[in-house]
Amino acid sequence: MSRLQSASVGAGCCAVAAAGLTPVISQTPFTSFAPLVFLIVIFFVAARFGNFAGMFGTLTGALVFAIFLFEPRFSLMIENAAARNHLIWMVVIGLVISDLLGAYAVREENQNRHS
Repeated sequence: MSRLQSASVGAGCCAVAAAGLTPVISQTPFTSFAPLVFLIVIFFVAARFGNFAGMFGTLTGALVFAIFLFEPRFSLMIENAAARNHLIWMVVIGLVISDLLGAYAVREENQNRHS
């Protein structure tokens, strides 16, 4: 699978997971923590599909949460400061996780080639 196809599949998985999590968690008092829980999905997507897919999926998930989960809906603005901070931390940590997993996967792949 090419890098672009892999990134598209990974971002699609993140978008579907974020869209599926949104109606489930939107009625709970833990709504602002959804992005931090979503880091688990980002970890698995980055581990399975690569760092570019993890980064693209992180941004896709953040957009889904910003538009559909947090008030005001259908806007990129987020009124709740805690939710905004958690979303920012999700993006930062998701990008770092994706980059580190990608570097690890490349190093492991190079070791397997030279063995």
